Amino acid sequence: MGVQPTVQWQDQQVPIPMTGQSSQATTPSFWKDTNGATEGVITASAAAPGIAVTPKTVPFVDAYQKKWGVSPAYDGFTNYDLVYILADAIHRNQGSTDPDKMVDALVEKTDYVGTIGRWAFYGKSDQFTHALKYGPGFIQGINLQWQNGKQVAIWPKAVANAKVKFPAFVKVQAASN
Repeated sequence: MGVQPTVQWQDQQVPIPMTGQSSQATTPSFWKDTNGATEGVITASAAAPGIAVTPKTVPFVDAYQKKWGVSPAYDGFTNYDLVYILADAIHRNQGSTDPDKMVDALVEKTDYVGTIGRWAFYGKSDQFTHALKYGPGFIQGINLQWQNGKQVAIWPKAVANAKVKFPAFVKVQAASN
């Protein structure tokens, strides 16, 4: 879902929710880029402005906005965290960037709370060798929805600041148990 499909969705009043992963939908300009057609669009992201995923999220957004005049998109959060993770690994290696030592320092020993959650990796003996741990207590991402020109968090419940709302043309049924 980018600018054009979102505008067409709204113009044609397609009666299904517009949801998925869209880098464009995570940017602060998406509302303006679609002339407001993004009302009700849901997208996944790592974090978002005004949503305190961790104690580092909001201060990072505030500093970013002060410097650049806009809010960061999803990749701004992850890249910020990764620079600190890399610097910490090099520091723990006494300045060495030897590849074997870096694998140990980066993957085997990283336990870092950044702007998007707690970064930790499975060990070399685990089923998911060196994969990122995710879920509650680690990085799990958030779901955002565009409402009234702003991105709001609708999931997970711990950081949600809004409930899902769709434009009147979207027809949804309540889930049955």
